[in-house]
Amino acid sequence: MQLLQDTFVIENLQILTEGKNSDVMKIKGVFGRCNEKNNNGRIYPTSVLQSQLEKVTPLISERRLCGELDHPQNDTVKLSNASHLITHLEMKGHELIGEAELLKTPAGLTAQALITGGVKIGISSRGMGTLSEDHNGDKIVNEDF
Repeated sequence: MQLLQDTFVIENLQILTEGKNSDVMKIKGVFGRCNEKNNNGRIYPTSVLQSQLEKVTPLISERRLCGELDHPQNDTVKLSNASHLITHLEMKGHELIGEAELLKTPAGLTAQALITGGVKIGISSRGMGTLSEDHNGDKIVNEDF
């Protein structure tokens, strides 16, 4: 079992707002894809992403699924470093579509400034698991993720 950290540059990033007077930046985009090599050269089968989505859905509904701006070396989020709150995730075909609220924390304000400045940001999955190789030598994330 090893720590697997994967970054996926958010594609089709949209900036959403609650209303004209809202100062909360919300983003939406493609947070991941099934059965396709990601930026770290790993492939997440549909069954793996679907099972993880089912595990985090209660956390999303309880507003407890936070993320950090940088790529920490541990498998849990330190709330003192939180930059965003995942507010929605769903599978659409082979894409994982996500929405997040940028928090008014120092890291969240930095993320907001980066996005406003046109920087392409990524979203990262972080968990413990093992890898297998397929007949092409591609690294496949196993069901124990």
